[in-house]
Amino acid sequence: MAGSKVPGVWSERNLTGPVLDGTGPGTTAATAADGPKPATPTTAAANQAFGAAFDLANAQDFDDASRQRVAQLPEALIKNAKGEVVWDGTQFGFIQGDAPASVNPSLWRQERLNNFAGLFKVTDGIWQVRGYDLANMTLVAGKNGWIVIDPLLSAEVAKATLEFAMQHLGRKAVTAVIYTHSHADHFGG
Repeated sequence: MAGSKVPGVWSERNLTGPVLDGTGPGTTAATAADGPKPATPTTAAANQAFGAAFDLANAQDFDDASRQRVAQLPEALIKNAKGEVVWDGTQFGFIQGDAPASVNPSLWRQERLNNFAGLFKVTDGIWQVRGYDLANMTLVAGKNGWIVIDPLLSAEVAKATLEFAMQHLGRKAVTAVIYTHSHADHFGG
């Protein structure tokens, strides 16, 4: 229903309802409260067949994703000045083990890999902050200070993770900020 203003009906102009509260098409307040519905036999078979094409037991990706992690934030919540949560790293904690039949196993595996959050050394002089936003922040040790590449989506998360990184890497001025591309496309278009 493009352009709908009806609460609970998605459109590009009305991003309330199903996007935020899980009451989209085919979902009722009862099913949203009761949790996810089981996969249909067709979905379960399609996901099983898709997963069979991959070596999902291979742990190399998980070793790669955690390699060179220097530290993790002690608290998974990042709050703004009002004390409101702007990033909750625990929201993805349910993504563990094998994918349920209702989820594509490759997507489930990818999200498990995305859950390796922290400060990572990429190579000498280059670090990344990963898993605390929809983007990664890269820090390059320049001659006169830090060069920050893609400083995340919100000021609060950028501030908290930059402070966290400086606690481990040393305090220097930020001498440059580089935006390689917009991240609004990840959730809004």
